Amino acid sequence: MDTIPFAFIAAAIAMILGQSWKVLSPIFHGKAPNPAAFLQSGGMPSSHTAATAAMTLTCGFRDGFGSTTFAVASVLTAVVAHDAVKVRGSINTIIRILKATIPENELSKQGSLPDTVGHSVLEVTFGFLLAGAVAAGCQYLLPAA
Repeated sequence: MDTIPFAFIAAAIAMILGQSWKVLSPIFHGKAPNPAAFLQSGGMPSSHTAATAAMTLTCGFRDGFGSTTFAVASVLTAVVAHDAVKVRGSINTIIRILKATIPENELSKQGSLPDTVGHSVLEVTFGFLLAGAVAAGCQYLLPAA
């Protein structure tokens, strides 16, 4: 293979943009950028959803929306989005309950709990919107071979 697949490029761009937003978004609240957020899970937008959805849409644009690659990518994206909200989102609820009921000094003995791990439906929705913009941009800017 001589080139990097367009779907991979779109997924990487969506992931990088999503994580970069998490770094820069504190600026809009009068705070300093948070470089550590680039490697953290959870928050706005869902970068995992953005990456898999951008890959899926790019597969649809390039291979056809009736192709096997689009079908497989669609299933993967559905699993990732469901996991982000239902599984990892539930962990967020557990973390909030633990932080509210267990004294901070007890929690620190066990190690720190993250503020967020999963996503809300809104965060996943914005991941899908970012994916659409990235996939459309890649389709427009990166010519087909």
